[in-house]
Amino acid sequence: MTVFKKIRSKLVKGAQNNLSLAIYSLIIAILLWFVISMTFYPSVPKTIENVELSLDLSGTSASDMGLTVIDCDVETVKVRIKGSRTQVGNLNSDSLTAYIDANNVTTTGKKTLSIKVRGNSNINYEVDSITPSTATVFIDKYETREFKVKPKIQNIKLSGNDKIIDNDAVTCEPDVVNITGPSAQLDKIDTENGCFAVSEKEETLNASYTVQSDKIELYGEDGSIINQDKMTFDKTSFIIKVPVLTQKTVPLKVAIDAPNDFDTDWLMKRLKLSKESITLASGNAQTELPDTFDIGSIKLSDIGLDYSASFDISANINKYGLKNLSNFNTVTVELDKTDLDTKDFYINNINLLNKPSSDYEYSVITDTIKVTVIGPKETLAELTTNDFTANVDLLLSDATSSSDFNSSQFSADVTVSCSEHTRVWAISKSKIQILKTSKEASSETTDHQ
Repeated sequence: MTVFKKIRSKLVKGAQNNLSLAIYSLIIAILLWFVISMTFYPSVPKTIENVELSLDLSGTSASDMGLTVIDCDVETVKVRIKGSRTQVGNLNSDSLTAYIDANNVTTTGKKTLSIKVRGNSNINYEVDSITPSTATVFIDKYETREFKVKPKIQNIKLSGNDKIIDNDAVTCEPDVVNITGPSAQLDKIDTENGCFAVSEKEETLNASYTVQSDKIELYGEDGSIINQDKMTFDKTSFIIKVPVLTQKTVPLKVAIDAPNDFDTDWLMKRLKLSKESITLASGNAQTELPDTFDIGSIKLSDIGLDYSASFDISANINKYGLKNLSNFNTVTVELDKTDLDTKDFYINNINLLNKPSSDYEYSVITDTIKVTVIGPKETLAELTTNDFTANVDLLLSDATSSSDFNSSQFSADVTVSCSEHTRVWAISKSKIQILKTSKEASSETTDHQ
């Protein structure tokens, strides 16, 4: 039994000595490996993935020119470095910064530039490779330009066929916006019709309406939509005013300044208008649109066989506060002279009407006037001088009611009518000479005789 215990004690003591020896051997091996590595292999390679590529151009000639990177086809790079094992071993993607070499860039446009790497610490190492080694970038200058904003309403409906949006009067407030972005992108915007404040709100309108817009759309001259990702706006909210008009299409007519006994309806049918109707509109709910629209008035004596005249209707439309929705402002009137003719008559029976003063005597000096008459051929063939009446309205003449002389002579217009035939009228304008004599002077002359 005693022998057995002695043998076991020796075995345990030997095992302990072997374990210690093994541990010491391992430590010595590690130290030897470290010494040999540092002596024979002082620099080791290391690959670092996903190093972010910086697009900051600060401190470069490009930055001095006001240029910046608008777009780049590389986001991260892979960097292989060499350095002391004890130093580079702890480096990662946050320890490095990749950047593009824009030091010699002075112009805008698409360019291929080298990629370089710098460290974010004092650790020394050597860059063995950068993958990819270059980046394709688009370099431009940021500018701010002012553009006129136009309104755009897309989902507005009207309550009836007599309603219409006055597109010429749709306004946007504010009506300009300052856009900051790459100059090449700003160049693409149509300067006249390229910037719109858009409202997508759905409404059915029967009167004028105001809507807010918080959306801007940009278009090129070819109508294409321009991407706004790299642009900023000094205004993003706009008020769009939508005026709604009530419209009505009415016939056009012309008035004739003629004696009461003249058949104006018959003559109006012979006056041919270049436009038969016009569409008028009003934004005032209290304004009643007319059933017809008079383009103007024609004196009967002005209408000859070859009569043709143009009327500018814009003044009349504006006078009544209406809007012309038709594409014309001038109407031409011509006479249909079918079966009409002219004939001259000589009239010597002239009446003086509305003598202005009882202190004077008025007498006609002109014996006969020549009158040119127009009418249906059959009617003219039957007429005689006795069918006409020549009147002078002294209240409408150019005579002076008072004078420094006891007698004077003046001219006055003659109005010729044919009461028996309502479709005949005089187209010549005649004047006669009238003698005005003081009744007192006439009486003295008679007494003296």
